[in-house]
Amino acid sequence: MHLGSLLGIPVLVDPLFLVMLFGLSLFGFLPQTLVLFWVVLLHELAHVLVAKYNDLFIEEIELLPFGGVARIDGMLQLNPPIEIRVAIAGPLVNLILAGVTTFFFDDIPVSEQWLLFFIQANFGMAIFNLLPTLPLDGGRVLRSILTSKMGFKQATERVVFFSKFLAIIIALLGVAITYIYGNFNSLIFLVMGFFIFTASHKEKREATYLFMRYLTRKKQQLRLARVMDVRQLVATDESSLGEILRKFVPPNYHIVWIVDLEGTIIGKIGEIDLINALFDKGLTTKIGDLI
Repeated sequence: MHLGSLLGIPVLVDPLFLVMLFGLSLFGFLPQTLVLFWVVLLHELAHVLVAKYNDLFIEEIELLPFGGVARIDGMLQLNPPIEIRVAIAGPLVNLILAGVTTFFFDDIPVSEQWLLFFIQANFGMAIFNLLPTLPLDGGRVLRSILTSKMGFKQATERVVFFSKFLAIIIALLGVAITYIYGNFNSLIFLVMGFFIFTASHKEKREATYLFMRYLTRKKQQLRLARVMDVRQLVATDESSLGEILRKFVPPNYHIVWIVDLEGTIIGKIGEIDLINALFDKGLTTKIGDLI
């Protein structure tokens, strides 16, 4: 649902977010609901400003039940240093807001109750988003760190696996607390676990699409940059293109040395040729067939 625009960027609202706000309002929490709305919006605005500073294009902002997402084009996920900066900006702003409010607590002409709620909302938003699960900010930071070591696709798979595991733990925790103590408020953990599990699964599906976009743009990047850092790999002639592509670490240009089973160099191939072969022959093609 389209809500409006912020800095020229369309702002969308997930229907479940509206349902959550409506439910809170029914129980007399309308003012708190509006505070939460602005806390989420400021969180996403921080992502947007850092992305714009790094010359990235923001397609839209969507407010979700447990936060929001700024959809950013420009292959952000395949540039680990920039993704870390963009991801950490949201929680950092929430922590700064909570810290500043705490520091000037006695000087702000607002009731103590509302100041405490504002501090708790910002602190809670920061902590939740720093969980090392996709698609939360903490998960994006973790994936970026792993991407620098093992490549984007494999890093995504590992973080998604961990995200699903943690989601199940969170959901079971909510059920256990509710069963033992009869506190039905703890069922929020069940909802959180379900959200993280389904969202991380979606992130894994989108990762393949994103990686293919990255490969198709590599030619354009090379033409524009003219000079790029090189990362060299060694692969046997029996290695598939899929196995090799999993080792790619953006934003480098890759050169693959091909060896036989005795370790003798029998050829080499550049990333552009690998991209062409990928689309012409598929991921299961052996690199030895390209020489």
